[in-house]
Amino acid sequence: MSVLSGRLSFALRVVVSLGLIAFMLSRLDLENMLRFLRRADAFLVFLTFVTVFVDRLFMVTRWIQLVEALDVRVARWRMVKIFFLSTFFGSFLPSGVGGEAVRAVSFSRLTERGVESVASVVMDRLLGLLSMLLTGLLSLSFFYRIYPHPALLAFVVVGSIGLVSGLALALSRRLHAKTLATGKDNWWAKAARAMGRYRARLGTLGLVLLLSVGVQLLRVLQAYLLSEALGLGTPAIYFLCFIPPILIVTMLPISIGGWGTTNVAYVALFSQVGMDLDGAFVLSVLILALGIIGNLPGGLIYAAEGFSSSHAAKATERNPEKV
Repeated sequence: MSVLSGRLSFALRVVVSLGLIAFMLSRLDLENMLRFLRRADAFLVFLTFVTVFVDRLFMVTRWIQLVEALDVRVARWRMVKIFFLSTFFGSFLPSGVGGEAVRAVSFSRLTERGVESVASVVMDRLLGLLSMLLTGLLSLSFFYRIYPHPALLAFVVVGSIGLVSGLALALSRRLHAKTLATGKDNWWAKAARAMGRYRARLGTLGLVLLLSVGVQLLRVLQAYLLSEALGLGTPAIYFLCFIPPILIVTMLPISIGGWGTTNVAYVALFSQVGMDLDGAFVLSVLILALGIIGNLPGGLIYAAEGFSSSHAAKATERNPEKV
């Protein structure tokens, strides 16, 4: 029954993605889109690729920091492989959850410490989401007058409060104490101990949050550089305001890899500040394609090794220097 429901859920996400893209294409000018692509500035496109390399470096570094904060010692090159495998498969799985699930399962096979694997991925996701909204709050603090709709302001503010509350709950000493007081050595108790270790590593969490904010600013820069490459002429300020909430929309688990939802979000927001509708759609497609290109190292690893990197013996965890 669960297999059937999983397939049905996947099929519905495919329908959502294809349906939204078809809806957008039915209302846009294909020839005008091609004109934007033909006149793209190759140098600015190249600079965008450079920023993708840097943001992937930041992302894998922050996850390694979170893993090692739990005293899990694994050869870093193995973690890099697992990270890129998860991002590659995340391009074709439900947004916001697919890649993380692949990473957690693969890493738990490598270390046989499933709870710590899940804890590191959950914390990575929480801090990543928080960094998106903190970037949005930064833009709100300075440019709140140019937000085109009050609902967008409310989304950023309420989302930030919710995520800070979620992070505080995950690190709550009182909640951990209540969980451990039951005396049961179940999954929840192990999760509480894992999260408790993060509470003692606030410096690491601060570094990871800083890296996460860096990733979000790079995502803003990528969208702006591609916009300039296409000659769309939209001021950089709007990218700082719009990209963080668009990234949140992209991660909603209702589409495949953000296709469809991201396209609609780009057109809906940037068209309100004068960006050409066709250009906004082309920009959204290029951004999604850029993400796939950035995840291609995982595809190359899978083609060469499959998931062999995630099936090492437990001895690897004890003696990573011998791997």
